[in-house]
Amino acid sequence: MTNIACRQWLSFFSAIVILLFDGSIASAADPSDDIDTNRPSFMFSPIVLPKGSLQLENGCLDSGLRRGRLGFDLPETQVRIGLARSTEFQVFVPNYVLSKSGGEFSSAVTDISEIGIKQQLPTSGKLKAAIIASVSAPTGARRLSLGGTSGILRLPYLYAINDRWCVGGMQSLLLIDHGHAVQWRPDILLSRNIGPKASAFLEYASSFTSSSYPLNVIHFGGVYKLARCQQIDAHCGFGLNQTAPSAFVGAGYSFRVDGLF
Repeated sequence: MTNIACRQWLSFFSAIVILLFDGSIASAADPSDDIDTNRPSFMFSPIVLPKGSLQLENGCLDSGLRRGRLGFDLPETQVRIGLARSTEFQVFVPNYVLSKSGGEFSSAVTDISEIGIKQQLPTSGKLKAAIIASVSAPTGARRLSLGGTSGILRLPYLYAINDRWCVGGMQSLLLIDHGHAVQWRPDILLSRNIGPKASAFLEYASSFTSSSYPLNVIHFGGVYKLARCQQIDAHCGFGLNQTAPSAFVGAGYSFRVDGLF
């Protein structure tokens, strides 16, 4: 993706933010609300944590890569902290990855990734949206890194059609390969509530980079709330082209602690 294209996409992001803004005050979730997580979908939640809350979102993933390669990673932990009424801090801790290729096993650790701030945007009605700005530090294995210190900009949004159905997505721009390439990741999601404690989703996610072939996947999953501040999830998916994983399956557990400050 050229610098001109990068500027065009940044302008697109800015235009969306301006259109979403209506002058009202954005507010995060209330401590009395049920837990709301970024996982297991690729799309992040557009809702910010309550002020003073700590949320840990954890999981594991088993993926079948192309040409006989396999991969397993955990704990997939994202740490989220509510800083203010509509602002939170979030970061992914390093992930342990065990992989098999050609009959040989290898292991490595990923970067400290997406160290950043999520700001909930002032929207009205049934629309929720946020903007996330973050960086990833090249602390892990080179083969698992985005390449250098990478800047990331995300715009998740969700619209409630009715009490059961929601449609949303996320637009993401990543500055990768030591700043020499820009990656665009569009995402579309459809979700349905199943009673007061469970929900399921169907998602299409893709990735486009000037220096490599695109990646396209279909993703299914669901969550179940064990309690107001606890959630389990399960998900699976498959690739739509040769650069994507052939199939993957994962599960997770997340919890929130309120009133830390």
